[in-house]
Amino acid sequence: MNRLAGQIIACFLMYVLVAGGSAPAQQTSNDSPPASAKVIILQPQVVFEQLTNKSVLTQNVTFESALTNAATASLSARKYTVVTLESLQQVDAIDLLKQLQPLTSRLARGAINDEAQQTLRYLAAFPDDYLILVQFMRVKEGPGGSWNPYSGAITSSMSSTLLQASLISTHTGQVVWKNEVLERKVFRANDPNFAKYLDLLYGTLAIRGGNQ
Repeated sequence: MNRLAGQIIACFLMYVLVAGGSAPAQQTSNDSPPASAKVIILQPQVVFEQLTNKSVLTQNVTFESALTNAATASLSARKYTVVTLESLQQVDAIDLLKQLQPLTSRLARGAINDEAQQTLRYLAAFPDDYLILVQFMRVKEGPGGSWNPYSGAITSSMSSTLLQASLISTHTGQVVWKNEVLERKVFRANDPNFAKYLDLLYGTLAIRGGNQ
């Protein structure tokens, strides 16, 4: 009887040790940007669509400058360090970042396809970690538009301005922040209301080190 009791006790102790060893470990989230949050701003993509004749204009230097200036100001105000593409020491990294440029419309809405993932995997091999800011703007100008001489806005029931932006980590290849705003009007680049519109786009971007 004593021998049987000893075996029962030994089995119980074995169970306790195994059960205790199999307890799941706590996991931490790495969604926040790294402490050295250096940001590279890719050239924004601006697309204008004239709905009456289906014409498309895929470049506008004035709006590209407005987007870049607004992004730089918003990032600096949130304690991010903006790094120019030309200042990077690794030539290969510059070439890889340029390969992401044709994918701007996808990346800006947080959609990373296989081609972008492959490029990001190469970028992850470099010693420095960066965040990549991607911006996309699509303007649709519909028929029967009216111009407001006070605000400079062109309005139409079919006109719209869409802004999309995202931050992508070169270290993880993941999107750490994204946002988009849509307005049923068309702005001029120097319109104060357009500046407010850009503020809305970056309004959800947290201060460096905070939660996204």
